[in-house]
Amino acid sequence: MCGGVSVSTGDLAGLVAAIPLYVPVGEVRRARVSSLSADPVSGAPTRAVVDFGSTPEGADAGPELEVATRLWPGAEGAGARVLRGLCAERALMELRARDPLGAGALSLGEGAVWSEGVVEVDGRELASVVVESGPCWVAAVDAGGGVLVRVYARAPGPGRVRLRRVADAGELEPLRGRG
Repeated sequence: MCGGVSVSTGDLAGLVAAIPLYVPVGEVRRARVSSLSADPVSGAPTRAVVDFGSTPEGADAGPELEVATRLWPGAEGAGARVLRGLCAERALMELRARDPLGAGALSLGEGAVWSEGVVEVDGRELASVVVESGPCWVAAVDAGGGVLVRVYARAPGPGRVRLRRVADAGELEPLRGRG
């Protein structure tokens, strides 16, 4: 149970009500919920990831695009350091998945390029932190109200990122495990 969301029965409506999920404006494919984390005490969702282009069947080359939402406690915004951490976390995960021999690496490497950008969330243009490292591009923004949003795509990135909040559970594929 995740704050009223029963992952085993696929209560996507409860998930959509419990935590903001975002998809690119104009995306016609249904998003796949690929990850969900919950507070160990309350069971409420604290992080959810939706992706496009990843599949549990056959060889998994990873998602074409992934949008993660993480709830941030406290009234103050997360700040650039936290946003850089979110970007680095995802970039390192991708680099390690692609290079098993480099699994012990603790850095993004000399080729990592940090920059600033803009991600539009529900029509609001928000300053983002961006890292491009090897095969991946990652941006993170503080969307306000205790919500952080991170976008992952294959390098060189998707260009202008425009996201909208998922309003209906029908926009999501049914929850399923990898077996």
